[in-house]
Amino acid sequence: MALHSQPNSNPLSIHILSNARTLYSTRRFFEEGYKRGHKMRVYPPMQMSAYLERNALELYYQDQKIETPDCIIPRLGQKKPEHTLAIIRQYEMMVRPGSSSLHVKSLNGSLPMMRCRDKFVTMQILAQNKIAVPRSVIIDDPLHIDNAFEKIGNPPYILKIPTGSQGTGVMIADSKSAGRSFIEVLLDQGLQVIVQEFIAEAQGADIRAIILHGNLIAAMRRQATGYDFRSNIHRGALSEKVELSIEAARTVKLAARILGLNFAGVDLIESKRGPMILEVNASPGLEGIEAATGVNIAERVIDYLEESRKA
Repeated sequence: MALHSQPNSNPLSIHILSNARTLYSTRRFFEEGYKRGHKMRVYPPMQMSAYLERNALELYYQDQKIETPDCIIPRLGQKKPEHTLAIIRQYEMMVRPGSSSLHVKSLNGSLPMMRCRDKFVTMQILAQNKIAVPRSVIIDDPLHIDNAFEKIGNPPYILKIPTGSQGTGVMIADSKSAGRSFIEVLLDQGLQVIVQEFIAEAQGADIRAIILHGNLIAAMRRQATGYDFRSNIHRGALSEKVELSIEAARTVKLAARILGLNFAGVDLIESKRGPMILEVNASPGLEGIEAATGVNIAERVIDYLEESRKA
């Protein structure tokens, strides 16, 4: 279907930073911005470089210097995230066109995105701020396995690597012996391991909530299917629109604010002890939740970027 751009006398220049141009979320941001008449560009950070010296900050795509935009929509994936974060930081330091002091607006800042890339760092910050999270232990040595099991309690255990996404690097151990075997394999590969309590009463379901500028704009319940306990849409989980309780809505909004995210996918699980935050994603996918809720999240993001220029 052909895209039509409406006339815009004062368009924004928006760069989408994505290493996968064809991904649903990348396409949706581009489409909604283009329809509003904004100048949209998609740049893969892995093919970008940053140059700096005193009083000079420049970005290059391949061999071409990039014009400074008004704002960026950064997407942080698993491929070379440190380089992507360096590119985002460079944008943040650059001054917007036609301004002597306003810096490029990033939908999410590089520092909050860096924090949220690590699941355990995210939980540390939330726990410090009295946000409920599952009992968790991070270990880097087999000598600490027994202590982790003692702190968490009886199996099953959820085992995670701190930087996995879309359900990768997450497994369940139904016994201490199975847990020990899994952990030792991961540690032998040079990986840290998060040992986390299993919330049985959730029955394989969790909630993904989208927060934009402090507001809850969409939420869906995800239900694991078959023998896979993971409730990620990419893993075949079923999804449906859900209305959050007052406590759950407050918790997800507070989590995003504490972590400094303007745009976040907050994963929450319902437990006997109340709602708990599982993790927070600074580059949440749009496909599953737009389909489940009918909310045009990409359009809402463009609305926010337009409003931020007026501020």
